[in-house]
Amino acid sequence: MRRRKDKHTLIGLDSLVDIVTNNVGILIILAVFMALLAMHEGAGSGENTSSPQEAPPVLVDVPWSHPTHKGPVYFFIRGNRVLALDLRPMFTKLAAHTGKGEQYPLEFTQDEMSIRFFPVTNHVYCLEMVPRPQAGETWLAAQQPGSRWSRFQKEFPRQRFYYFFWVTGDSFELFREIRRQLNAQDVEVGWKPTLPGKPLELCNGFDGSGAFQPQ
Repeated sequence: MRRRKDKHTLIGLDSLVDIVTNNVGILIILAVFMALLAMHEGAGSGENTSSPQEAPPVLVDVPWSHPTHKGPVYFFIRGNRVLALDLRPMFTKLAAHTGKGEQYPLEFTQDEMSIRFFPVTNHVYCLEMVPRPQAGETWLAAQQPGSRWSRFQKEFPRQRFYYFFWVTGDSFELFREIRRQLNAQDVEVGWKPTLPGKPLELCNGFDGSGAFQPQ
């Protein structure tokens, strides 16, 4: 008799669990249905709702690298200072080298940076540029008449040149402001991030030429 009583008790508990589970499931379904019905009625009445079709489109300007017929002008932004990288003195000195019996890389020193020249072929070369500490101008000084930045904008007009920047992490906000002003002047701008103590590397051939395109 005890076994039969235990068996009936187990059956009763199983039935109770099934009944509770079914009732809870039905309540959940009803709650979801009522919520969907309320949302549908609210959308139909137009109260406190906005249709995705009625929202104004959000335009996102995504900078993509693209080829250009213009020549590059290079800049370096570090410590919230902008440095125009003038390579003309280096190329003037390079023209005096004969190439016979010389040890490479060739090293050049300028006021604002040191440069190492690595020839690859007769037409392909690579440069390593190391700007000196505190080289460049603050953005406030750069916008003054007669600054290096102002001279570069006159010597390298937007119709013939695009501006490319190396930017360290501590100066990205300054770069964004400079890019905003240049874009307003229809100047094409390209950039890439770099570390403060890392040399700036530039190659004029292979895939290096495509890595310094405007965006």
